[in-house]
Amino acid sequence: MKRPSEQEIRSTGRSAGRALLALLHGRWRAASLAVVVSIAAAGLSLAQPLVVNRLIETIGDQPITWWIVLLVVLVLATAILEGARQYIMTKLAESVVLGVRQNLISRLLRLPVSVYDSHRTGDLVTRLSSDTTLIRTAFTGGLIETFGGVLLLVGAVIAMVLLDITMLLIVLGVSLGAIFGVILASRKIQRLTVAAQTSVGKLGASVERALSAIRTVRSLQAEEQLDREIGNDARMAYRNGVGIARVQAVLWPASRLAVQLAFLIVLGVGGIRVSTGAISVADLVTFVLFLFMVAAPLGQVASAIMTVRSAMGAMQRIESVMQLPTEEERNRADPNHSKVTPKADAANRATAVRMENVAFAYEDEHRVLNDVSFVVPDGTMTAIVGPSGAGKSTLLSLAEGFYDHHDGGIFVYGVNSRDLSLAQLRSQFAYVEQDAPILAGTVRENLGLGRSGLSDSVCQEVLEQVNLHRRFDEAEGLSTRLGDRGINLSGGERQRLALARALVSEAPILLLDEPTSSVDSHNEQLIQDAIRKTASRRTLVVVAHRLATVTMAEQIVVLNEGRVEAAGTHEELLRDCELYRDLARHQLLR
Repeated sequence: MKRPSEQEIRSTGRSAGRALLALLHGRWRAASLAVVVSIAAAGLSLAQPLVVNRLIETIGDQPITWWIVLLVVLVLATAILEGARQYIMTKLAESVVLGVRQNLISRLLRLPVSVYDSHRTGDLVTRLSSDTTLIRTAFTGGLIETFGGVLLLVGAVIAMVLLDITMLLIVLGVSLGAIFGVILASRKIQRLTVAAQTSVGKLGASVERALSAIRTVRSLQAEEQLDREIGNDARMAYRNGVGIARVQAVLWPASRLAVQLAFLIVLGVGGIRVSTGAISVADLVTFVLFLFMVAAPLGQVASAIMTVRSAMGAMQRIESVMQLPTEEERNRADPNHSKVTPKADAANRATAVRMENVAFAYEDEHRVLNDVSFVVPDGTMTAIVGPSGAGKSTLLSLAEGFYDHHDGGIFVYGVNSRDLSLAQLRSQFAYVEQDAPILAGTVRENLGLGRSGLSDSVCQEVLEQVNLHRRFDEAEGLSTRLGDRGINLSGGERQRLALARALVSEAPILLLDEPTSSVDSHNEQLIQDAIRKTASRRTLVVVAHRLATVTMAEQIVVLNEGRVEAAGTHEELLRDCELYRDLARHQLLR
């Protein structure tokens, strides 16, 4: 399976702008309500200068009490609508971010394993945290409320046309120049945001890498080295952030300067026109009030453009992940259904797994497996041994569907694995990785991973099978809390707990990858005992370097340079296979 490159990821999918607007799908009612409230607030704001105009012209001729009351009511009503709009927009933004995060989490958990091989985990996690936060600001920072601002701008301009078109032309000349500059600069902000978020993702990935190996780092006294390396990533994020700040530092004063310049020109020109009798004092005051109303929407537009551009940069990174096909989408024509079911054919029940001329290579590498063929009889134990790099663990990954083999076929109870959905395929296997990852949480939570409603009795039973029940009974039983990656367990205990987690599964085939690779002789014996108990009830496929773990297997397959060198029992291979004799000799098994 070809790994997607970073360039391929960046060029995938819809434009960031369309993707950002698509987030409103299913939320149009709330968005429409926000628009209506924004328009209503804009309408009430436009009415205020007109009331002020009437109030000034009425002074000395008629009572002004009702005009003052009306102005107060308009101001209060506008404030209430502004508050309502802010609440609606914030709630809408939170809803959008929730949806994006849920979709992104779902996608991240289902991407092909090759994506995780070629991308750092910290960077992928950053897209879920800081990138989605930038999307929130696109909605709370003016994406929809700009509609009300535009209405306010248009209404104010129309009113200013009626009051004095000469001064309006002066205002528009200054304002449009500022808006044009903001639009041009906003394109640079989007590019800088992508660079900034990418550098933040790299920083997060570097920190995650260092902390995950903190004991090794301390042992090697590599703190200073990593401090420098991670510090370089932090400085890159700083430089990108400063680049955005530099553009904004020019835009914000420029837009404010444009408003102040327009205000000063209006005062000067307006004063002259009042002195010549071209307009009244009331009209000049009203024009100035409308000018301030024009300034607010201009600020909203400038802010919205820059905020949306930043969100588009973040959305570009999120879309690059969302557009990657999941395992099912990439590997199966129909991700929901299969035309066949494992064990459906009674004639094939005697064979649990059949590898038939299987070939595979990782991206841009020579073939790891070539023409591999062997059969795993149902209800037996098959061991796969051979030198390092022979392709043993890769075989298990292919069986689990983590990668797609290039040639040949893998059959599970007579059914081609490519005819099965991944859910169907993996329901046939329980898999124990070589590094035996343990999740932070309780023993119960680890055993119940992927299985809801698991009873305590079942948990206790599998712990007894791997001889761990006393270890946890001495603590808090199934409620014993385990550290991150099971750090408070020994290597052997982690291996046995991982084996217990696999035993909880009802899968008929158990895949074990180097179950005794990093344990002492005592724990190796405990794991061997657990394997023997399991072998009596399930089909086992065990990858092992230590031959002592698998000498009791009914079949041992010897891999060498990606090919099957020989297959048989321990005694048969000692007699007929020179490579196996060498392996046994080095491990003192002869």
